[in-house]
Amino acid sequence: MLAESQAGGPPVPPDSSYLGELSGAAQQAVMDLLMRGSELLDIPRWAVGALAAAVAGLAFLLIARAALSRLRGRRPPEEVGVVAGAALPAAVRDAAAWRAELERCLAEERIAGALEAAWWWLARSLAGERAAADWTSRDLLAQMPRRESLFAAVRRLDAWTYGPRPPGADELRRLVGRLEAELA
Repeated sequence: MLAESQAGGPPVPPDSSYLGELSGAAQQAVMDLLMRGSELLDIPRWAVGALAAAVAGLAFLLIARAALSRLRGRRPPEEVGVVAGAALPAAVRDAAAWRAELERCLAEERIAGALEAAWWWLARSLAGERAAADWTSRDLLAQMPRRESLFAAVRRLDAWTYGPRPPGADELRRLVGRLEAELA
């Protein structure tokens, strides 16, 4: 049937792509804006070209820096989101079990697991069985009225969990100590 219709196969996209056209249009718009600005300010064309090159170079460096920062901040796959050696699912453990898991992870220097255990220990300490796996730290603190004193410590725990620099074991122990003092 295809041979009878003399079709030459599947349609071939044009030489240019949508993203290429979009990028070209954006570049042209920026250059037009720079040229209009240079005419209004009486700036020589070579200076506008140098400015455009400098802005492009700066943009490239910022993108490269962000990419490198993300790559350096990644943790090994075996540590992300896993409490290694956990015998019970999160929903079954109580605060004491999470506190023991926290100490076990710190002793083995598994910081990602220790951070997760610290969050769950705090969640079970504050909300008991109501704490849910889909809660954020904000959800947790919203459940607990008059706990403003915990906000800074919980923000620090989140920054270490999701940020580019995880804490050292001693830093995490100090934070957990502060949290225990607040909860007492």
